[in-house]
Amino acid sequence: MTTPTPDSLRGTLGIGADGAFRIRFERVLAHTPERVWEWITDPERLVLWLPGCTIDPRVGGAVSFDFGDEGAATGVVSEALPPGSKGVLVHTWCWEGVPDSVVRWTLEAVPGGTRLTLVHGELLPEPAADFATGWHVMLDALALAADGKPTDDAWNAVGEVAELYARVGEGSALS
Repeated sequence: MTTPTPDSLRGTLGIGADGAFRIRFERVLAHTPERVWEWITDPERLVLWLPGCTIDPRVGGAVSFDFGDEGAATGVVSEALPPGSKGVLVHTWCWEGVPDSVVRWTLEAVPGGTRLTLVHGELLPEPAADFATGWHVMLDALALAADGKPTDDAWNAVGEVAELYARVGEGSALS
């Protein structure tokens, strides 16, 4: 993996159309929406790119992101539509010391694979850069794992990715 640059981040931090501060990522993965859904929700696949995390993809299902010393988030699934024409998974994000927020994963079939859009909001601007770093690295790890590759390169880039997101001010966008 090359060192991340602002052009490679593919995320935005800022005020969304709803007036709330949010993080938004969009990635195209070279797999069907059904396969991407499995990588996000199947415990045996999820552990390969996001150890310590679980997502029960049923309305009311538990969500847990355990990052060890970095902290943990819990949540509950409020919407789960496995891919057909479009897959959607929505869950709360409860992180100690931060107001609760919502994460929305959307999977859409596109030529050559799936467009995965992840929106995390409504957030306070202060933790948004840290959360954006995490989502960026997790989505990189997901892409690598789904392609059958080791995820070490994604996780080893955390420091460099964090430095870039730390420079992004409120309302700034990354291409």
